[in-house]
Amino acid sequence: MVLILRKCKKDGSSSYGFVYGNTGDTVTAPNWDPEPYCGNGLHGLKQGNGEWGLLQGDDWLIIEADENDVVDIDNKKCKFRTGKILYRGDKEGLHQYASVMAMDSYSAYCWAKAIGDKEIMIDRVTESSWAYSWAVTIGNQDIMVDRVTDSHNAHWWAKDIGHREIMRDRVTDPYWAYCWAKEIGDKEIMRDRITDSRSAFEWAANIGDKEIMINRVTKSAWAYAWAYHIGDREIMIDRITDSAYAYTWARDIGDRKIMLERITDSEWAYVWAKNIGDKEIMRERIIDPYYIEKFNQL
Repeated sequence: MVLILRKCKKDGSSSYGFVYGNTGDTVTAPNWDPEPYCGNGLHGLKQGNGEWGLLQGDDWLIIEADENDVVDIDNKKCKFRTGKILYRGDKEGLHQYASVMAMDSYSAYCWAKAIGDKEIMIDRVTESSWAYSWAVTIGNQDIMVDRVTDSHNAHWWAKDIGHREIMRDRVTDPYWAYCWAKEIGDKEIMRDRITDSRSAFEWAANIGDKEIMINRVTKSAWAYAWAYHIGDREIMIDRITDSAYAYTWARDIGDRKIMLERITDSEWAYVWAKNIGDKEIMRERIIDPYYIEKFNQL
């Protein structure tokens, strides 16, 4: 047997009009279909795990159902054929079920925030995002600080809560190293952690150190962005290797003869022919039947 958490309006109805009963009643879907899609069943969160934003209404419900009658849908909710209402009422009555509900980090955080049972839920919050959210909205910073291990949440923890010295060493992702330098500081430390094209471009555009960052931009998208927004066209032009940005470069910057030779993808050969020209050249580069048909309609 499994327990399903959901809510209903004061009159017992769901957002789609199905009327749930009271504690002790059995409810059954009138149009059950076991296929794993939304609809044709009664819906809720299996063991309180799933998308808590879907819980809308006034009264809380705990419904017990046979596991064979329960179908998971996209890890966000479940639907079930029939079940017995074990509880209907306010959140206070849910405490008795806390020990077996909301086992993943997100759901445990949501349960603690909406219902309580902090002492039970706190050990279930192990993912960085929800450890950070717990610390910000509930507390227990001394416990949650060690559970924040990824760059993203280390950045936000340092910015919103503190512990800068602790969190700084946990920022290893280039983009969040850039964000740290821009919003918090420690430019000399974070600069060496900038290793990808996007972050190198963002750093050069918004912080500086152009002469350092220019050699770290190797991807076509960011070479184009650098040339368009910063300059150094003669350097960046050789770093444009994919069709999409060869087309974009030709359209926005120029160098049509150079970029024309770099168009090898059917989609961008078609786009080039449609918006720039050179139809006879591009015709030979379009091998995808879909774009051959579209090209023939030009």
